[in-house]
Amino acid sequence: MKKLNFGCGADIKAGWDNVDVQENEKLTKSFDFNEFPYPIKNDTYDYVYLKDVLEHLDEPDKVIEELKRISKKDAIIEIIVPHYQNKGAYSDLQHKHYFNEVAFEMLVEQKNAINKTKKFEIVELNLTPTSVGRFFPSVIRKNLSLFFRGLISQIHIKLRVIK
Repeated sequence: MKKLNFGCGADIKAGWDNVDVQENEKLTKSFDFNEFPYPIKNDTYDYVYLKDVLEHLDEPDKVIEELKRISKKDAIIEIIVPHYQNKGAYSDLQHKHYFNEVAFEMLVEQKNAINKTKKFEIVELNLTPTSVGRFFPSVIRKNLSLFFRGLISQIHIKLRVIK
């Protein structure tokens, strides 16, 4: 199983290809994530992991498309991003985009697309609660988050690649 740790920073995973925009001798490769296509062959990876990366990039939708291209059929792309209602989403001046779970549901369902060719399937979607949000059951927390900020810290999603 070939695995990619995309935008790894200092989180170097043994047995994985570790890539980042910063140069480091421990990396498999370093390149600009905002320049397409990526210098990686089609259908290379069975598993792609990116944590706290997508919110920093210019065009997250193109990044996800590019990750699909370099992934094999039925590969899993695991994405972790800060939830838009969490103050942590706004604490880094380099953040360019903010996400809620509906953004990923729309990506998969392609509600805005003319050609509705299915590209992904949601395998898992979890909203990670904040320390305050843990006091509420998940169904109540999700509904309360419509009115109160600071209950959800991250979106954790796994997408299966359809080719």
